[in-house]
Amino acid sequence: MQSKCRLCALIAITITVVLCNITGAEEPKEKLRVGISHFTPFVILSQDQPIGVSIEIWRAIADRLGIEYEYVVSEGVADKLRNLKKDKTDVAIGGISITEEREGVFDFTHSQFHTGLDILIPYDEKRMAFRSSLLTKQKLFIVIGILFLIVVGGHIIWLVERSSETHKTAFNRKYFPGVFEGMYWALITVSTIGYGDKVPKKWAGRILACVLILLFLPLFGYFIAEVSSSLTISNIRADINGPEDLLGRRVGVVTGTTSYEYMSGRSSVLYKFNKIESARQALLEGLLDAVVYDAPNLLYYANEEGKGKVKVVGKPFARQEYGIALPLGRALRKRINLAYLALIESGELETIRARWFGHETN
Repeated sequence: MQSKCRLCALIAITITVVLCNITGAEEPKEKLRVGISHFTPFVILSQDQPIGVSIEIWRAIADRLGIEYEYVVSEGVADKLRNLKKDKTDVAIGGISITEEREGVFDFTHSQFHTGLDILIPYDEKRMAFRSSLLTKQKLFIVIGILFLIVVGGHIIWLVERSSETHKTAFNRKYFPGVFEGMYWALITVSTIGYGDKVPKKWAGRILACVLILLFLPLFGYFIAEVSSSLTISNIRADINGPEDLLGRRVGVVTGTTSYEYMSGRSSVLYKFNKIESARQALLEGLLDAVVYDAPNLLYYANEEGKGKVKVVGKPFARQEYGIALPLGRALRKRINLAYLALIESGELETIRARWFGHETN
């Protein structure tokens, strides 16, 4: 009787171990948590469901594997990888570069895209550079000050020098056009052109001319010097064609990305942003000379929303590969790789890429 009990217990233990091995497989019973972040054209967050190249590829892979999943939205690549590391997600997709540092923390699937970094600049970089260097608060304040003094000086000289019924002067008696004649005289005087067609006859008018010259000449000279400097700077900032031209330039990068890592070791004035959208907006406002980021994202933006405003220059550099990231040691990676290879062999992958990039894809 005891031997039968021992045999039954041994069978029960064996069945339990087998069942544990079967149910202890990689995939959780609940829906797979897939980490995504906005990264055009790979992941585009819309009001309904996310769309994009990576979304379509993942959907095709999940269909082949029979996996149920749900999306977990992150702020960016760095946040997406943090969530994966903290076990808040099971998989991360959408423009994730495979690097040596990341390989030590995560497992990656086969490379899905061969890409690199690129440079985004204003469509007319000379005009944008001139505008950004000229339209500063200090220079605008000087211009407003000069205009204010011209208006005030024009009114004073007209009041002092305007014609009377018994004495005719160079300034019309009437307010219009007399005050405009006064402002014209003030501008000609402070610019030291001095045509001589409008000349004060009274001592009060001559004293006013001396005061205007003493006040205006330094401001006017400084403004002219700043405009000349801005023109020179605009020419220096132009002609960005590659990473070698970014030396000393104001370059926008996104923290936690390969573009930030690449540019950190170079002699550029780096402006760090949490989102690529913020960096692109700063470029449009003239606060940056260039933005360095992943080539597909910049190209898509330049051909869509930023068309006519920005352009991508040079050839992609710092070549990199995109893959799907998983926690270390997950068997699911092999299944994803097999499904991905099946997409290649069936031609479905090429069809997905062609919808977004045309047929000229890497």
